[in-house]
Amino acid sequence: MGCLGSAAVFFFNLFLVLCTLPAYIVAKCCCCCGSARDGSCRQKCVFVLTSVAWRCVFACSCWIRRDIDGLKEFRAEMKASKTGAVLIANHLCFLDTIILVALMPLAKIARVKMFVSSHLVKIPFLRTIVTSMGHLVVPFKSAAAGKFEVDKDLMAQRQAVLEAHVKEGGIAGWYPEGTMNSGEKPLEVAQFRAGGFSLAVNVDVPIWCVAFVGNDRCWPKSAAVGGRPSRISMKMFKLCDHSRDLAAKGGSSPRDQQVYLANFAHQKIQEAVHEQSAKGGLRQSLLP
Repeated sequence: MGCLGSAAVFFFNLFLVLCTLPAYIVAKCCCCCGSARDGSCRQKCVFVLTSVAWRCVFACSCWIRRDIDGLKEFRAEMKASKTGAVLIANHLCFLDTIILVALMPLAKIARVKMFVSSHLVKIPFLRTIVTSMGHLVVPFKSAAAGKFEVDKDLMAQRQAVLEAHVKEGGIAGWYPEGTMNSGEKPLEVAQFRAGGFSLAVNVDVPIWCVAFVGNDRCWPKSAAVGGRPSRISMKMFKLCDHSRDLAAKGGSSPRDQQVYLANFAHQKIQEAVHEQSAKGGLRQSLLP
């Protein structure tokens, strides 16, 4: 990475810290006054401030170009929706979450509850924000030989919390791959874990998908900080309006339906990743 790349990373992270500071201060006040309950004004304030902050970061970081297909339709339908929803995406790097939070409509951002990696709650600055937002940490027991083992009992409890949240009109978000892409084949989406789709089998909701391409060039998985000059392509699309109708095509047993939803969602996101990659290649060839 040359001097220009280093300067880009420096200013991106400077913007990220400065813009996120107001949300952190409010979140810190929430923690000092006790955890904010779901739907409280304090919690909504943290959500909105964070979303606005990260929008500003991208607005200031002109060296990071984002081509987004389907954003207008996504925001319009999310704003008009009176029911819960599910939002899933392929997982390339830490930047994925920053982008998703920035793209959510402000009227709905406070209704989002996500499964997040345990390493996020170990980072002092982010830990405060994530905790005040009420996100759920994936309870890993071990990571022996690179294989992450989940505490199934605790995971079932947190899955029930997320399911109840969606039944009340909330938005559930997670990365079905269960981990970040290794980086060796960023255009190959790893197999989706079927267990998380039990929510979409038990609760009839629309499922929205996001296909990311290029995030890892902006913020490599192995890098402590991101913000490198890059072009990011993504596609936001609705997988279905009624998850139960789609799941029913997989058979009569809940497990078969979960597997069908996971595989179908994987197929469509993989297709969208290849589509965005092809478009990105064309755009790059047209650049002077």
